[in-house]
Amino acid sequence: MSMNTEILAQGPKELNNPGLVLLLAQTPNAGKVTYLTEELKALGKIPGYTVVPISFSKNEQKTPWFEQLNPNGRMPALLDNRESKSPIRVFESMSILLYIAKTCDTDGAFWFKDDEDLQTELVSWLAFTHGGTGPMQGQANHFFRYAPEKIPYGIKRYQDETRRLYSVYEAHLSGKHDGQKKEWLVGGRYTIADMNAQPWVRMAFWAGVELDEFPNVSAWVERIEQRPATQAALKIPEQDKLSQLKADPEAAERMAQQASKWIMEGQNK
Repeated sequence: MSMNTEILAQGPKELNNPGLVLLLAQTPNAGKVTYLTEELKALGKIPGYTVVPISFSKNEQKTPWFEQLNPNGRMPALLDNRESKSPIRVFESMSILLYIAKTCDTDGAFWFKDDEDLQTELVSWLAFTHGGTGPMQGQANHFFRYAPEKIPYGIKRYQDETRRLYSVYEAHLSGKHDGQKKEWLVGGRYTIADMNAQPWVRMAFWAGVELDEFPNVSAWVERIEQRPATQAALKIPEQDKLSQLKADPEAAERMAQQASKWIMEGQNK
């Protein structure tokens, strides 16, 4: 993989920092990655990492230097300035999770290094979230919160699909299919599969979906929410929206209106 270093040099100077450099805003996909980096930092598996905040309102994710790191112009993105090796870019949140797990979590605290069967199951849940929950809930967010024209069919279509996907997590955690109630998605412990999904599900209300009908999912969300590393991650690069909205419920409409402007502009770039 090659990057144009002259174009990349147009970006922030922090891109030259050693080790992991994360480019992100406070979004569910970025939360997945900071959940993991904060867990690894707490365990002493990484000394720390650099965060480069990216502004949606300025469309920084569409700049030529950012697209050296993610040609799709989406967040998050990772630049690993490795010791004794050339820097490497990683894009797509699922891919970033797998990369950091493999390179930094070398004894498999949050994945299944020595169990291929469980690792296969883990990747299946990663893919389910990455290909289903995130995109469908993202569309529900768009039609429910951001679209300049409220289209009832679009809102219902994506809210219903988000609920259906939540029902898959609910059935799995409740033990509906195998008779085994679970606290975590894979292998009886907290892994990157959970980190990959919870940042989306915790924001269900933003899509106009309630978690009350999914009691096992709701308990799982709260279980992850209470982890110290999660609480630290939710402040990177700024306090997360859900915490802000709990403190100021009327802020939801203001946030949606502000975000709608740059979201609609960004669709044209």
